[in-house]
Amino acid sequence: MNFDALMAEAVQLAQRGRGEVEPNPRVGCILLANGEVVGRGSHEWFGGRHAEAAALAEAAAAGRHPDTAIVTLEPCSTPKGENGKKTEPCAQALVAAGVKRVVLGSLDPDPRHRRHGIEVLENAGIEVIDGVAASLCDPILAPFRKALSLDRPWMLCKWAMTLDGKTAAPTGEARWISGAAARRRTHELRARCCGVMVGFRTAQIDDPELTVRLVEGKQPIRIVVDPLGEIDDDSNLVRTARQAPTWLLASEDVDPRRSGHLQDLGVQVVHVPTAEGPRRLHLGLAFAELRRRGLRRVLVEGGGGLVAQMFAWNCVDQVLAFVAPKIIGGRFAPTPVAGEGRAFMAEAWRLHDVRYETIGEDFAISGFVGGE
Repeated sequence: MNFDALMAEAVQLAQRGRGEVEPNPRVGCILLANGEVVGRGSHEWFGGRHAEAAALAEAAAAGRHPDTAIVTLEPCSTPKGENGKKTEPCAQALVAAGVKRVVLGSLDPDPRHRRHGIEVLENAGIEVIDGVAASLCDPILAPFRKALSLDRPWMLCKWAMTLDGKTAAPTGEARWISGAAARRRTHELRARCCGVMVGFRTAQIDDPELTVRLVEGKQPIRIVVDPLGEIDDDSNLVRTARQAPTWLLASEDVDPRRSGHLQDLGVQVVHVPTAEGPRRLHLGLAFAELRRRGLRRVLVEGGGGLVAQMFAWNCVDQVLAFVAPKIIGGRFAPTPVAGEGRAFMAEAWRLHDVRYETIGEDFAISGFVGGE
């Protein structure tokens, strides 16, 4: 049987999760019964079913009982709930399904779990063949390997801009740059993240809700980077803080009375140290605190000042930009990444694993920063 060809197909399945599953790994799975494909699956979004579970469900729906699993990555063995894990372990699911042979591409890059899934399978009497087409499977795990090295959440920066790179008119008005399909996509992203974050200026000027409304899904924690606690009491975020969880990342030096008042209104104030002055938080420590509190994937929706600081702190992992077929002009109109920028083109932050697609009337560009 040509396991290499089947593994190559499984890699293509895994790539369906590109940009959607991080910081988790992209995984594809193909199930066989007597040499015939009876199930295919992939891990399609963060918090969704794992590839093995999706393939097993497809096989079960067809009334088939697989005897062989082709999987791009060693099946997970961590119990649900441990380390924030959202799903049941796939190694046990394959055992329960009666699979007799598992063909693997890559071993788990996480040293805490490496070969544990194989151990579960072999202890159940399942034949394991590993290292099949590993040269195809290993490269798609690059973002996962990067995520394993981080002490903060995976940070996805998303913005909408005009064709000439503006995120608002010179007046600050920004509704709506992107079309309905891109806005719906943003709500899908919110529902598939642990938190959604904006800077103080964006919270002040746009007065966003940062809620999941256009799709069904779980509401992420809303986070405002606001060193001095200047957010308005009557802003949408503060007024609805008791209905949707809202955190404020503020300086340790912010007036205690202000912090107490915001907490009385339902906002959870998270105090972190500053860097380079009272209006700039130490983002490394701030984001490490978010990770300590259980957040693993955060969607950042601006503004340009916050995103610029994040690039300076090497805290941007992934970018998604919606480009609208509009031109607004104006040298004072804001851009998605403000700050001082890079002095020379050779120093520009470069995206890799870039994808281009059309979403409604807009053009979307996505890619990863670092970890090539």
